[in-house]
This record gives sequence, structure tokens and C-alpha cells, in this order.
Amino acid sequence: MAKTNTRSIGIDRFQALLATAAITADVQTITAQPDTNDVDAQLTHLLRQAQDRWGFGLHHLQHTARWTGQTIELLADGRVAADLNADPARIASAYASMSAPDENGLSSWPVLGEGHRTAIKSPAQLRVLIEDAREFETLWTPEKNSLTYRVWRTQTIEGEQLTVEYARPTSAAELLADAAWDVITRIKDRSLQRDLMKRSEDGGILQAFLSARHKNAATNLATLAEAHFTVQGNVGRLTGSAARDFDAFRALQRATAEELLALHEGAVKKVASTLHGELK
Repeated sequence: MAKTNTRSIGIDRFQALLATAAITADVQTITAQPDTNDVDAQLTHLLRQAQDRWGFGLHHLQHTARWTGQTIELLADGRVAADLNADPARIASAYASMSAPDENGLSSWPVLGEGHRTAIKSPAQLRVLIEDAREFETLWTPEKNSLTYRVWRTQTIEGEQLTVEYARPTSAAELLADAAWDVITRIKDRSLQRDLMKRSEDGGILQAFLSARHKNAATNLATLAEAHFTVQGNVGRLTGSAARDFDAFRALQRATAEELLALHEGAVKKVASTLHGELK
């Protein structure tokens, strides 16, 4: 009985972690397949998609997931970073301990190594990099809507791959506060709304909201994956001839940036729904 419970916990927690990155998958069905190599490949693909969005900036590490038959282990460069028997706070802490955010919350880790990094000085220079350069990596470059991006080219088994990463650093705590504000502004009871606004002046908007729920609301919130993981980035990739096509790159830039903004908005709405419903 205990083994079944442990198995369920690992699967449910991985499912919950993926949901924080707006990734939908049936982890129960995946882990029920007989070919463990295929199971691990599918879980690894999902983990890497989530890593692209969580924004820890750990692209220099090889992320894999391994199904043990009882739980899912998350590995970085072949070493177990965490397993899904751990609660979301401990898993987030494990990844955070590997990250190196700068003062703006952007990853200081180079993807290819220090010798490859260059600043983007103009669109013309960027075009030359996209069309002619071999392996390269740019420094973070600010853009509109509080977004920042960087670009790199790598050689893979399949050939060249051009990658653009957009970031909008937002901690889970900040997202929760945005979601709490969204919920409070939609309260029809104006007296209660004013009371919560007043309380927020002392302890912040999230604390004001939780104080109006029940005594275990804050504790319950801390157990949820949404309290520790959120969308902070988005990654787009080009391969083949498109990896040296500047127009294709510009289209990828726009799509990746727009998707990140939509993902962030969706995350706020999802967490707002959680605050409004599951914490009752």
C-alpha cells in the first residue's frame, strides 16, 4: 500500500510541476508503459520543456528524468538533483542552488562558455551573426514589455540549432501577489475589498488575501507547486536552413516573445483560480 502511495505522489507532483509551466501531459499513462527507456525519453522531453519556461537559466546542464518504478528522479548532468518524493519547495531549492541570477534576475551562466559571448550592438550585427557566424552566444539584450533576450547557435547531432531565449524574471511570490491582486479586484463586496486593500498596506497583498481565508491557507499554499515554480522564460529554436535565415529568426523572436507574455498572463489567471478555489 505504501509503495502505491509513493508512486502516486511522484507522478502527481511531476504533473503539478509541468502544469506550472503550462505543459499538459498524462504522466500516469506515460509511466504505465512497459519500455522504461521510452518512458524516460518522454519524461525527459517534458522536463526540458519545463526548464525552458521556469527560467533557472541552466541550459549549460543536461537535464534528464528517470522513472524508477516508484518515483521520478530529476537529473542534471547525470546526477540526481531531486526526486518527486520531495515537496515542491525542496525541488525548487535544488534548482535554485544551481542557478546564478544577476541583479536583474537573469541567468549569469553562459550556455556555450565565456569565449563565445558577444553583445548585440545593432540589427546589422545580429544579422551577420545569424547568417554567417558558427557557434556564438549573445549577452542579454533588453527589449520592450520588460522582456530580455539572448541568442546562441550550437552544433547538435542533427546539425546546427539556433536558439533564442526570452526572459521576464518573476518569482513565484511575485506571481502569487499578482494573482491575489487579481482576485481582490474582482470581489463584489466593496467593504471587504477596502478592508483587504488596507491590510495589504502592512503585510502585502498576498498576506492580506490569505489572512481573509482560513488559518491554514498559508500552510496549504506552501505545499502547492505554484508557490515555488512559475513561467519566467520561453525558448524558441530553428534548425536546418532556417537557422541561418534572418527573416525566419525575426519571426521566431516575435512568436517566442508573444508566447511568453501569454504564458505569464495565463499563469496569473491559473494561480488566481487556485487562490480563489483550492484554498477555501
